Amino acid sequence: MVKSSDGGDGDGDGDGDGALGQVPSDAPAGGEIRRIVLGNYSIAAWYASPYPEEYKLGGELYICQRCLKYMRHRQTLDGHRCEDPFPRGRLVYEDTAVALYEVDGKEHTLYCQNMCLLSKLFLDQKTIFYDIGGFLFYILLAKQAWGLGAQAAPPPRRGEGAPIEYTFVGYFSKEKASVEGNNLACILVLPPFRGQSYGQLLIELSYELTKLEGTTGGPEQPLSSQGFHSYRSYWRRAIAQALLGTLPAAERYLQSTRGCGKHRAQPDKDGAERRIFSLSRLARLTGIRTEDVMFTLEDLGLLESWCGRHTVCIADESIRQVVADRRIALGMRMDPDGLLVESSDMSGDLSDSSADTADSGASTSGDDDSD
Repeated sequence: MVKSSDGGDGDGDGDGDGALGQVPSDAPAGGEIRRIVLGNYSIAAWYASPYPEEYKLGGELYICQRCLKYMRHRQTLDGHRCEDPFPRGRLVYEDTAVALYEVDGKEHTLYCQNMCLLSKLFLDQKTIFYDIGGFLFYILLAKQAWGLGAQAAPPPRRGEGAPIEYTFVGYFSKEKASVEGNNLACILVLPPFRGQSYGQLLIELSYELTKLEGTTGGPEQPLSSQGFHSYRSYWRRAIAQALLGTLPAAERYLQSTRGCGKHRAQPDKDGAERRIFSLSRLARLTGIRTEDVMFTLEDLGLLESWCGRHTVCIADESIRQVVADRRIALGMRMDPDGLLVESSDMSGDLSDSSADTADSGASTSGDDDSD
């Protein structure tokens, strides 16, 4: 059964899907792709995409969700026997509901070009389609065990139990070497999957991978209005959790610095003990670049000055009050145990106080059928 989808229902600030754009007021003009069929979904296009002109004639495309090859006719898709590997790339994250695969744009050029063309149907600002060798793509796939109904228990992890059926949900991309320190260049969740926290999950994973690299980062600028609200929501949540010691990295840091003078304690005027964090330390704990940390702390009213430097020096109870007043939903969408890549330098760097001194050409995948 093919399900129809004409728009998304995410509100942006709550689940992170607002970073992915919003339904435009006007559909693509005549002579452009107006609808695609992908897997079990028929999805209305939001924007024009530079598919070859001959594939726009009917206004509808049929796309294989294994290889993302696009075709003009339903019968061509029905007769398509895809032999491409699926999923492809390196598995970097997995839980009971989803899997995330890292795909190199240089090694899987045609697949990534097809994905960029697909994403342009739903992203107004998407500009890169063919020069993608310098990018990594992180493909998010929803999982369902073969034969399970909608009310069945979640499917097992890969290699456990019944074979798993994967559905393409979306992706994010990033430059392999970003001069600006961006950890995300483009992000997409297809309309049928909006409002299900998949956007939040992709943002979380982009920062988790950044932390594993031992650095900080952020999204490519400028952000759209919806993207800004989604990232602000994430930044608030991650920084509040770091201050409260509920991020795994923060917990390790607090244990490593306890009693050695790096993690200072000051009594506030009510006698409660306050912890002091520098901006650079918060950036390393969360993977969020320092300027975004500073913006978020100012936004939450938590930034102070101590000994001539910007610091965060505030009681836990005050942070919890800010969380309640701003309705910040603590907790992570991802499963920390689901990351399948390792870091060799993360734990050693978190307790290093020395860093605190720095606080301030077209290829097509078309079918060969003809009318």
